[in-house]
Parts: sequence; C-alpha cells; structure tokens
Amino acid sequence: MFQGWLDLNGPLFGPVLYLFEYVRSYLEERAEAFDTRFGTDTAAPFFGRNQKPATHFYTATTASLIYEILNSIPLRSHTFAFVDMGSGKGRALLVASEFPFAKIVGVELSHHLHRIAEENIKRYRPASQQCTAFHLHCMNVVDYVYGQEPLVLFLADPFGRETVGSVVANLEASLSETPREAFVAYIYPQFEDLLRSSRFFRRVREGGPRWRPWNRYVVYAAFAAEAS
Repeated sequence: MFQGWLDLNGPLFGPVLYLFEYVRSYLEERAEAFDTRFGTDTAAPFFGRNQKPATHFYTATTASLIYEILNSIPLRSHTFAFVDMGSGKGRALLVASEFPFAKIVGVELSHHLHRIAEENIKRYRPASQQCTAFHLHCMNVVDYVYGQEPLVLFLADPFGRETVGSVVANLEASLSETPREAFVAYIYPQFEDLLRSSRFFRRVREGGPRWRPWNRYVVYAAFAAEAS
C-alpha cells in the first residue's frame, strides 16, 4: 500500500510532481521556445484522469537534450529506426526527424496524446528535417513488435519498472532472433539496473547535469553495435 502512495507518479507525490513539471516546462519553453518557433504543442505536461500506476504522466524532454543524445550515437545514414516508447505529444519524434533515420516510430497509449502528436507532425517542417517517414501507434508498448532494422530505442522516464522491464525484454528477444545494431537512450534512468544486468547491452555513455536529475541520461549499445 505504502509503495503505491510513495510512487512519484502516485496519488501522494503525483500532483506535487506535476506542479513542479508544469513550472519547469514553462521556464524551459521560455528559454528554448521550441513550440513558439514551430507552432507545435509539446511543452505542457499532461496528467490523464485515468492514469495507470505503471504509466508516468507526460512531460516533454528539452529539445537540446534530445539533440545532445542523438548526436552522440553513431548512426548510419537512413538505416536506423528511431522508436520512442511512450512518445506522448511527440517532441522526441520531431527532433529525431532532423537526423538521418530510415523511419521514426512513436508508441503511445493515450488517445489524447496520440492525436496531439499527429497534429504536431503535420506542423513540423524545419529546413533541417531529414526524415518524414513517421509511424505513430496508439497501443500498449508491451505489445509493440520491433522491425528487423537497426534501431535507437528512446525512453524518457515513461513507465514504471514492470513496463520498462517488458520493453527491454521484448527488445532482447528481437535482437536474439535478428542480431543487429541497437542503442537504448534512457532519460532519468530510475531502472537502469534492468539494462545493466542485460546480457545484450553495455553502457557507452552517460550525461546530463547531476543537479538536474530529470536531465540525466544513459546510452546503452547492443554488443554488435560496439563491435561494428
């Protein structure tokens, strides 16, 4: 009982954290002006009324942090898929479209957030855009079936431990069946031990200021990616 109440996304701390995230996103949007520049709607947090305990409410990752992470990954041009689990309003998908991905996939359970992401994709047309092959799925992430191409899996603290474990396990099964390059970018990695204990992945990068834990991140690479 107490574990549920003490969850940062639970009934006790959830509303307080939501207020903090609302103020943080407001200040960060003023500084980066992402939505202002592109006419999109990605900044404001969203806490669904039927919020599930294992699903964290939506908060946008700063665009500058997404750029930093993706610039650190050695992508082969138009070969990798970008897969954002818990893609929300789609900010990470939009930023990823400025990199030479073969396709960009967003998986989101909320119909409300899914519709907003669809509208944001229609509006986002920067001159630097390199990929417009967007594939948005409104579904449970544990039911998503990975394609056979190399991929970057993006996780911005989207779920509780059980769901993150299922996402990682599904990717491991896919890599076992079809060995290929794969990277996992995990922001605010509360459950990093799930990757650390994996026989498929090794950490290749960590970053973000320690005094801003919500911007801390790790990048893990599949063994095949390290050897390439």
